[in-house]
Amino acid sequence: MKIAAIIAEYNPFHNGHAYHLEQTRKQTHADYVIAVMNGDFMQRGMPACWNKYTRAAMAVRQGVDAVIELPTLYGTSSAELFALGGVRLLNQLHGIHTLSFGCETKRLDFLQRAADLFIREPEDYRRILKEQLAQGISYPKARAAAALACLPDDTLSDAERHMLFHAPNAVLAVEYLKALQREHSSIQPYLCQRVGADYHDIDCRHRLASATAIRQDYTEHGCRPSLRNVLPETVYTVLQASEHTTSPIDMQDFYPFLQYRLWKPEHPLTDYLDVSEELANRIQSSFRPEYSYAQLVEAVICKQYTYTRVYRSLLHILLDIRQADMERQLADNSMHYARLLAFRRDASPLLRYLSDHSEIPIINKLTDGLRLLKEAGDTNGVALLQQDIASAHLYELAVANRYGATAINEYRTGVQIETSGHVSSSENIY
Repeated sequence: MKIAAIIAEYNPFHNGHAYHLEQTRKQTHADYVIAVMNGDFMQRGMPACWNKYTRAAMAVRQGVDAVIELPTLYGTSSAELFALGGVRLLNQLHGIHTLSFGCETKRLDFLQRAADLFIREPEDYRRILKEQLAQGISYPKARAAAALACLPDDTLSDAERHMLFHAPNAVLAVEYLKALQREHSSIQPYLCQRVGADYHDIDCRHRLASATAIRQDYTEHGCRPSLRNVLPETVYTVLQASEHTTSPIDMQDFYPFLQYRLWKPEHPLTDYLDVSEELANRIQSSFRPEYSYAQLVEAVICKQYTYTRVYRSLLHILLDIRQADMERQLADNSMHYARLLAFRRDASPLLRYLSDHSEIPIINKLTDGLRLLKEAGDTNGVALLQQDIASAHLYELAVANRYGATAINEYRTGVQIETSGHVSSSENIY
């Protein structure tokens, strides 16, 4: 059985994702394709516009054979830790042949050289990085500058090399390659060149528009007919049905909860993941109860900290994700479990195969998964899963507060199962 994997957010699943899925299946000759997908909060430090069950259902209706949740701790972290969590999970499933990821280039060889550089960190690289940071440049820009200086390539223009250290998908591609090396993984990388709009492009007229453009258009104008041009029809139908009932959701919906945490912190802000002492001081000195979330971010932002760094830091405070949590999990060297969110009924042989070969339990019923981890004495696994549960409950609380919707209960919601184009929920799948 040949299995390819994709690590994604699908916020929402759009035509570009459909192209990536098609190319992955075709070029890797995979019998099945699985997706490791973020839960209700995204890597850039924002809530998903649609909850994880809705997004997982989108994916299986479009042909992804199974969707597994990436734990919140990793899913909301830096690109390096996001990639490490996804790769480690796939490694521990066993039997995964290929990791497919989109990128702005076909130059896998150059990306691999960059990954090698970041792992080795030779003296020249460290010296230039230190010089850049001393000038007050943000870490991502300083790292890119150091890498550009250390990786000359006559076959690439300066503009192309610059793009490969700044384009979001290229940055993430390098982190996947690093993670595969560090985990001594037998999984082979497959690079699918990105087509259509740029990652940050907010023009929603292109058939292969970016997820950023789609979310912005949906948030500002609702599910208008023009979105049919950039989304698969079944996804458009889902967005239409969820409009003003459960979506859109944004960070302002969570701001009262964050305000409470900032007004009277239970822990020093430096305890939280990604929050340095300097950033903690900026957050505390900038916080005003009358500010909106956007106003707080603008007050905190500075040359040293990117928007994404500030977004992630504030999200970790909101979700009570601490540096110590990550340190424990990294030291443990395990993902502990693979929580199944959705699958295609036709892909039942895939689930049986993964169940037989995985070194970590595959959870489809939450109560059984928690019991299994507790009985095994896996305290870190229990903590990781409970963090996922708490994050999902907070997300649903925000949805209920905004739209008056019935909150989804994590303990009662089953796996989303696609059968002949229809998706239903069930906890009994084996």
